[in-house]
Amino acid sequence: MLAARQSYKKGEICDSVTIYARGGAGGSGMPSKNATGGKGGSVWLEAVNLYQNLNHLHHHPNRRFVASRGENGSFSAIRGRKGEDEVVEVPPGTLATDLRNGRVICDADTENKRYLIQEGAKGGSLVNNYVGRRGDERYIKLVLKSIADVGLVGYPNAGKSSLLSMLSTATPTIGSYPFTTLKPTVGYMQTTDRSNVVAIADIPGLIEGASDNRGLGHVFLQHIERTQALLFVLDVQGFRLNYDNPHRTPFETFGYLCRELELYMGGLTKRPIVVAVNKMDTENSDAAFEEFVHLYKTKLSELVKVHSIVPVSCYTGQGLDQLSDLLFEMKFKRKKKLKESDLV
Repeated sequence: MLAARQSYKKGEICDSVTIYARGGAGGSGMPSKNATGGKGGSVWLEAVNLYQNLNHLHHHPNRRFVASRGENGSFSAIRGRKGEDEVVEVPPGTLATDLRNGRVICDADTENKRYLIQEGAKGGSLVNNYVGRRGDERYIKLVLKSIADVGLVGYPNAGKSSLLSMLSTATPTIGSYPFTTLKPTVGYMQTTDRSNVVAIADIPGLIEGASDNRGLGHVFLQHIERTQALLFVLDVQGFRLNYDNPHRTPFETFGYLCRELELYMGGLTKRPIVVAVNKMDTENSDAAFEEFVHLYKTKLSELVKVHSIVPVSCYTGQGLDQLSDLLFEMKFKRKKKLKESDLV
Protein backbone atom coordinates (compact mmCIF):
# COMPACT_ATOMS: atom_id res chain seq x y z
CA MET A 1 0.00 0.00 0.00
CA LEU A 2 1.18 3.53 -0.73
CA ALA A 3 1.69 5.78 2.27
CA ALA A 4 -1.03 8.26 3.19
CA ARG A 5 -0.44 11.70 1.75
CA GLN A 6 0.70 14.66 3.82
CA SER A 7 0.46 18.29 2.82
CA TYR A 8 3.62 20.34 2.40
CA LYS A 9 3.81 24.11 2.70
CA LYS A 10 6.23 26.26 0.72
CA GLY A 11 9.76 25.44 1.84
CA GLU A 12 8.85 22.13 3.46
CA ILE A 13 10.40 19.14 1.76
CA CYS A 14 9.41 15.56 1.13
CA ASP A 15 12.57 13.50 1.55
CA SER A 16 11.02 10.03 1.31
CA VAL A 17 8.16 8.64 -0.74
CA THR A 18 6.81 5.23 -1.73
CA ILE A 19 6.05 4.53 -5.38
CA TYR A 20 4.56 1.59 -7.28
CA ALA A 21 6.55 0.30 -10.26
CA ARG A 22 5.45 -2.37 -12.75
CA GLY A 23 7.33 -3.60 -15.77
CA GLY A 24 5.46 -3.85 -19.02
CA ALA A 25 3.96 -7.21 -19.99
CA GLY A 26 5.55 -9.12 -22.86
CA GLY A 27 3.74 -9.16 -26.16
CA SER A 28 2.16 -12.37 -27.47
CA GLY A 29 3.89 -14.42 -30.15
CA MET A 30 2.41 -16.06 -33.24
CA PRO A 31 3.13 -19.81 -33.42
CA SER A 32 2.20 -20.18 -37.09
CA LYS A 33 4.89 -17.69 -38.12
CA ASN A 34 7.22 -18.39 -35.20
CA ALA A 35 6.89 -14.66 -34.49
CA THR A 36 7.97 -13.58 -31.02
CA GLY A 37 6.33 -10.96 -28.87
CA GLY A 38 8.24 -7.83 -27.86
CA LYS A 39 9.69 -7.47 -24.39
CA GLY A 40 7.78 -5.22 -22.02
CA GLY A 41 9.20 -1.81 -21.19
CA SER A 42 11.18 -1.34 -17.97
CA VAL A 43 10.94 1.25 -15.18
CA TRP A 44 14.04 3.32 -14.49
CA LEU A 45 15.19 5.96 -12.05
CA GLU A 46 17.13 8.83 -13.59
CA ALA A 47 19.21 11.14 -11.41
CA VAL A 48 18.74 14.74 -12.58
CA ASN A 49 19.79 18.02 -10.97
CA LEU A 50 16.42 19.55 -11.83
CA TYR A 51 15.11 18.45 -8.42
CA GLN A 52 16.41 19.04 -4.90
CA ASN A 53 13.79 16.93 -3.10
CA LEU A 54 11.00 14.42 -3.75
CA ASN A 55 8.06 16.86 -3.62
CA HIS A 56 7.27 16.28 -7.32
CA LEU A 57 6.74 12.57 -6.64
CA HIS A 58 4.74 13.23 -3.50
CA HIS A 59 2.33 15.33 -5.62
CA HIS A 60 2.24 12.77 -8.47
CA PRO A 61 -1.45 11.83 -9.06
CA ASN A 62 -1.14 8.22 -7.87
CA ARG A 63 2.61 7.55 -7.62
CA ARG A 64 2.21 4.59 -9.98
CA PHE A 65 4.75 4.07 -12.77
CA VAL A 66 3.87 1.38 -15.28
CA ALA A 67 5.89 0.66 -18.40
CA SER A 68 4.21 -0.17 -21.73
CA ARG A 69 3.39 -3.67 -22.97
CA GLY A 70 5.54 -5.17 -25.71
CA GLU A 71 3.92 -5.42 -29.14
CA ASN A 72 2.62 -8.76 -30.41
CA GLY A 73 4.41 -10.74 -33.06
CA SER A 74 2.51 -10.82 -36.37
CA PHE A 75 2.70 -11.62 -40.08
CA SER A 76 4.28 -8.21 -40.70
CA ALA A 77 6.50 -8.21 -37.62
CA ILE A 78 8.40 -11.44 -36.90
CA ARG A 79 9.62 -9.85 -33.70
CA GLY A 80 7.28 -7.56 -31.81
CA ARG A 81 8.56 -4.12 -30.85
CA LYS A 82 9.74 -3.59 -27.27
CA GLY A 83 7.39 -1.66 -25.00
CA GLU A 84 8.26 1.91 -24.04
CA ASP A 85 10.18 2.43 -20.81
CA GLU A 86 8.90 4.52 -17.91
CA VAL A 87 11.42 6.93 -16.37
CA VAL A 88 11.12 8.36 -12.85
CA GLU A 89 13.27 11.46 -12.34
CA VAL A 90 14.85 11.92 -8.90
CA PRO A 91 17.58 14.11 -7.39
CA PRO A 92 21.10 12.64 -7.34
CA GLY A 93 21.65 10.86 -4.04
CA THR A 94 18.31 9.03 -3.95
CA LEU A 95 18.29 5.54 -2.45
CA ALA A 96 15.71 3.02 -3.75
CA THR A 97 14.69 0.13 -1.50
CA ASP A 98 12.26 -2.74 -2.10
CA LEU A 99 9.50 -2.19 0.45
CA ARG A 100 8.73 -5.91 0.78
CA ASN A 101 12.17 -7.25 1.68
CA GLY A 102 14.14 -4.11 2.56
CA ARG A 103 16.82 -4.78 -0.05
CA VAL A 104 18.53 -1.84 -1.71
CA ILE A 105 17.70 -1.77 -5.43
CA CYS A 106 20.01 1.08 -6.39
CA ASP A 107 21.73 4.22 -5.21
CA ALA A 108 21.01 6.87 -7.84
CA ASP A 109 24.02 9.04 -7.13
CA THR A 110 25.39 9.85 -10.61
CA GLU A 111 23.84 12.74 -12.51
CA ASN A 112 22.06 11.88 -15.80
CA LYS A 113 22.52 8.14 -15.26
CA ARG A 114 19.59 5.70 -15.37
CA TYR A 115 19.08 2.91 -12.84
CA LEU A 116 16.84 -0.09 -13.45
CA ILE A 117 14.21 -0.56 -10.73
CA GLN A 118 11.79 -2.94 -12.48
CA GLU A 119 12.58 -4.90 -15.62
CA GLY A 120 10.01 -5.55 -18.33
CA ALA A 121 8.67 -9.07 -18.91
CA LYS A 122 9.73 -11.36 -21.74
CA GLY A 123 7.65 -11.61 -24.88
CA GLY A 124 5.95 -14.77 -26.08
CA SER A 125 8.17 -17.28 -27.88
CA LEU A 126 8.64 -21.00 -28.40
CA VAL A 127 10.08 -21.25 -24.88
CA ASN A 128 6.85 -20.07 -23.21
CA ASN A 129 4.29 -21.25 -25.76
CA TYR A 130 4.20 -17.80 -27.35
CA VAL A 131 2.43 -16.31 -24.33
CA GLY A 132 3.97 -13.06 -23.14
CA ARG A 133 4.86 -12.91 -19.47
CA ARG A 134 2.99 -10.64 -17.12
CA GLY A 135 4.97 -7.63 -15.86
CA ASP A 136 6.37 -7.91 -12.35
CA GLU A 137 5.51 -5.24 -9.80
CA ARG A 138 6.98 -3.89 -6.60
CA TYR A 139 6.55 -1.09 -4.09
CA ILE A 140 9.70 0.98 -3.76
CA LYS A 141 10.70 3.42 -1.06
CA LEU A 142 12.75 6.36 -2.30
CA VAL A 143 14.83 8.23 0.28
CA LEU A 144 17.10 11.23 -0.16
CA LYS A 145 20.48 10.40 1.37
CA SER A 146 21.26 14.09 1.82
CA ILE A 147 18.59 16.73 2.25
CA ALA A 148 20.76 19.75 3.10
CA ASP A 149 24.26 21.05 3.73
CA VAL A 150 23.40 21.94 7.32
CA GLY A 151 20.89 20.44 9.73
CA LEU A 152 19.52 22.44 12.66
CA VAL A 153 19.67 20.41 15.88
CA GLY A 154 17.89 21.52 19.02
CA TYR A 155 15.16 20.82 21.50
CA PRO A 156 11.68 22.22 20.81
CA ASN A 157 11.37 26.02 21.17
CA ALA A 158 15.11 26.68 20.97
CA GLY A 159 14.45 29.08 18.09
CA LYS A 160 15.45 26.91 15.13
CA SER A 161 12.57 28.02 12.93
CA SER A 162 13.17 31.69 13.74
CA LEU A 163 16.85 31.31 12.97
CA LEU A 164 16.13 29.61 9.64
CA SER A 165 13.74 32.41 8.64
CA MET A 166 16.42 35.01 9.47
CA LEU A 167 19.23 33.24 7.60
CA SER A 168 17.38 32.04 4.52
CA THR A 169 14.39 32.31 2.22
CA ALA A 170 12.33 29.76 4.14
CA THR A 171 9.12 30.68 5.97
CA PRO A 172 8.67 27.96 8.60
CA THR A 173 5.91 27.93 11.21
CA ILE A 174 7.05 29.95 14.23
CA GLY A 175 5.34 29.86 17.62
CA SER A 176 5.97 29.86 21.37
CA TYR A 177 5.04 26.21 21.76
CA PRO A 178 6.93 22.95 21.20
CA PHE A 179 7.00 21.03 17.92
CA THR A 180 6.13 23.89 15.59
CA THR A 181 8.22 22.00 13.02
CA LEU A 182 6.57 18.69 12.14
CA LYS A 183 8.13 18.18 8.71
CA PRO A 184 11.63 19.20 7.55
CA THR A 185 11.84 22.66 6.03
CA VAL A 186 14.78 23.65 3.85
CA GLY A 187 15.87 27.25 3.37
CA TYR A 188 18.54 28.45 0.96
CA MET A 189 21.11 31.02 2.07
CA GLN A 190 23.09 32.58 -0.77
CA THR A 191 25.78 35.17 -1.27
CA THR A 192 24.81 38.50 -2.84
CA ASP A 193 26.26 37.46 -6.19
CA ARG A 194 24.48 34.06 -5.89
CA SER A 195 27.76 32.25 -6.48
CA ASN A 196 27.43 30.16 -3.33
CA VAL A 197 24.37 28.56 -1.77
CA VAL A 198 23.96 26.76 1.54
CA ALA A 199 20.89 24.60 2.10
CA ILE A 200 19.76 24.61 5.75
CA ALA A 201 17.23 22.10 7.05
CA ASP A 202 15.01 22.87 10.02
CA ILE A 203 14.14 19.43 11.30
CA PRO A 204 11.49 18.37 13.84
CA GLY A 205 12.81 19.04 17.36
CA LEU A 206 13.75 16.03 19.39
CA ILE A 207 13.36 15.18 23.06
CA GLU A 208 15.28 12.96 25.44
CA GLY A 209 14.71 9.36 24.43
CA ALA A 210 14.51 10.12 20.70
CA SER A 211 17.07 7.38 20.03
CA ASP A 212 14.49 4.99 21.55
CA ASN A 213 11.88 6.48 19.18
CA ARG A 214 10.17 8.70 21.77
CA GLY A 215 8.47 11.84 20.49
CA LEU A 216 9.28 12.26 16.80
CA GLY A 217 12.27 10.05 17.54
CA HIS A 218 13.68 8.15 14.61
CA VAL A 219 11.90 10.39 12.08
CA PHE A 220 13.95 13.34 13.34
CA LEU A 221 17.18 11.39 13.56
CA GLN A 222 16.85 9.97 10.05
CA HIS A 223 16.61 13.53 8.73
CA ILE A 224 19.70 14.63 10.67
CA GLU A 225 21.59 11.62 9.32
CA ARG A 226 21.14 13.06 5.83
CA THR A 227 22.78 16.44 6.43
CA GLN A 228 26.47 17.21 5.92
CA ALA A 229 27.08 19.46 8.95
CA LEU A 230 25.25 20.21 12.20
CA LEU A 231 24.17 23.56 13.61
CA PHE A 232 23.13 23.12 17.23
CA VAL A 233 20.68 25.79 18.41
CA LEU A 234 20.55 26.25 22.19
CA ASP A 235 18.39 28.54 24.31
CA VAL A 236 20.79 30.55 26.49
CA GLN A 237 18.24 30.30 29.31
CA GLY A 238 18.18 26.51 29.12
CA PHE A 239 15.32 24.15 28.32
CA ARG A 240 12.43 22.44 30.06
CA LEU A 241 9.98 20.37 28.03
CA ASN A 242 7.23 20.39 30.68
CA TYR A 243 6.74 20.50 34.46
CA ASP A 244 7.45 16.78 34.73
CA ASN A 245 10.97 17.29 33.35
CA PRO A 246 13.87 19.06 35.07
CA HIS A 247 15.26 22.34 33.77
CA ARG A 248 18.44 21.86 31.73
CA THR A 249 21.19 24.45 31.45
CA PRO A 250 22.54 25.18 27.93
CA PHE A 251 25.55 22.94 28.65
CA GLU A 252 23.34 20.08 29.89
CA THR A 253 21.08 20.57 26.88
CA PHE A 254 24.02 20.32 24.49
CA GLY A 255 25.26 17.17 26.24
CA TYR A 256 21.89 15.46 26.03
CA LEU A 257 21.51 16.37 22.36
CA CYS A 258 24.94 14.90 21.55
CA ARG A 259 24.05 11.79 23.54
CA GLU A 260 20.83 11.21 21.57
CA LEU A 261 22.66 11.58 18.25
CA GLU A 262 25.38 9.13 19.23
CA LEU A 263 22.92 6.57 20.62
CA TYR A 264 21.05 6.61 17.32
CA MET A 265 24.12 6.49 15.07
CA GLY A 266 27.66 6.45 16.34
CA GLY A 267 29.81 9.11 14.71
CA LEU A 268 27.11 11.70 14.02
CA THR A 269 28.83 14.19 16.32
CA LYS A 270 32.07 13.74 14.35
CA ARG A 271 30.56 15.83 11.57
CA PRO A 272 31.40 19.56 11.38
CA ILE A 273 29.56 21.32 14.21
CA VAL A 274 28.70 24.95 14.94
CA VAL A 275 26.80 25.94 18.09
CA ALA A 276 24.45 28.94 18.01
CA VAL A 277 23.50 30.06 21.53
CA ASN A 278 20.21 31.84 20.89
CA LYS A 279 18.10 34.48 22.71
CA MET A 280 21.08 36.60 23.72
CA ASP A 281 18.68 39.55 24.09
CA THR A 282 17.24 38.02 27.29
CA GLU A 283 18.17 38.78 30.90
CA ASN A 284 21.60 37.64 32.19
CA SER A 285 22.39 36.08 28.81
CA ASP A 286 26.04 37.19 28.74
CA ALA A 287 26.85 35.40 32.01
CA ALA A 288 24.95 32.28 30.89
CA PHE A 289 26.83 32.27 27.57
CA GLU A 290 30.23 32.58 29.26
CA GLU A 291 29.35 29.74 31.61
CA PHE A 292 28.39 27.51 28.67
CA VAL A 293 31.66 28.23 26.84
CA HIS A 294 33.70 27.55 30.01
CA LEU A 295 31.92 24.23 30.73
CA TYR A 296 32.26 23.07 27.14
CA LYS A 297 36.00 23.82 27.01
CA THR A 298 36.73 22.15 30.35
CA LYS A 299 34.39 19.14 30.23
CA LEU A 300 33.35 18.24 26.69
CA SER A 301 35.78 19.67 24.14
CA GLU A 302 37.86 16.46 23.98
CA LEU A 303 34.81 14.33 23.14
CA VAL A 304 32.87 16.64 20.81
CA LYS A 305 34.81 18.96 18.52
CA VAL A 306 32.99 22.22 17.81
CA HIS A 307 34.11 24.51 14.99
CA SER A 308 32.68 27.68 16.60
CA ILE A 309 30.30 28.83 19.33
CA VAL A 310 28.34 31.92 18.26
CA PRO A 311 26.07 34.05 20.49
CA VAL A 312 23.00 35.04 18.45
CA SER A 313 19.65 36.74 18.79
CA CYS A 314 16.90 36.38 16.24
CA TYR A 315 15.21 39.39 17.87
CA THR A 316 18.10 41.88 17.52
CA GLY A 317 20.07 40.19 14.73
CA GLN A 318 23.16 39.77 16.91
CA GLY A 319 25.68 37.27 15.51
CA LEU A 320 23.69 36.35 12.39
CA ASP A 321 26.26 37.73 9.91
CA GLN A 322 29.07 35.87 11.69
CA LEU A 323 27.01 32.68 11.66
CA SER A 324 26.26 33.03 7.94
CA ASP A 325 29.95 33.50 7.14
CA LEU A 326 30.84 30.37 9.14
CA LEU A 327 28.30 28.22 7.28
CA PHE A 328 29.56 29.42 3.89
CA GLU A 329 33.13 28.74 5.01
CA MET A 330 32.25 25.19 6.14
CA LYS A 331 30.63 24.35 2.82
CA PHE A 332 33.56 25.82 0.87
CA LYS A 333 36.05 23.70 2.84
CA ARG A 334 33.96 20.57 2.32
CA LYS A 335 33.73 21.13 -1.47
CA LYS A 336 37.48 21.74 -1.62
CA LYS A 337 38.17 18.55 0.33
CA LEU A 338 35.89 16.53 -1.98
CA LYS A 339 37.66 17.90 -5.08
CA GLU A 340 41.06 17.04 -3.61
CA SER A 341 39.93 13.48 -2.82
CA ASP A 342 38.70 13.06 -6.40
CA LEU A 343 42.15 13.94 -7.69
CA VAL A 344 43.88 11.30 -5.56
